[in-house]
Amino acid sequence: MINRTRKGALALIPVTLALLAPATFAQTAAPAHRPNFIQRHPTMTGIGAGLATRSALKASARNAKLHHRKLNFAERHPTLAGIGAGAVTRHEIKKHTAH
Repeated sequence: MINRTRKGALALIPVTLALLAPATFAQTAAPAHRPNFIQRHPTMTGIGAGLATRSALKASARNAKLHHRKLNFAERHPTLAGIGAGAVTRHEIKKHTAH
């Protein structure tokens, strides 16, 4: 049996702390964050953005016609502008979502 004196017990404290310190202060990886709906479904989000853009442009064009104003390119071609808006939306989501 080992008879531990007070000095021996005090000598174990720094050794124990030295062994525990790396585990205590080590940087652990953060738990994986679940992507939100938009990040999980970029194509569906792009389609929704395109449809909303097309609908808004058709309404804007209708109002502009009622007030005898000249239509801009997007109002004259709402489907094409909607496709472009959807494609850009999908691209930006996929570009900025961490994988």
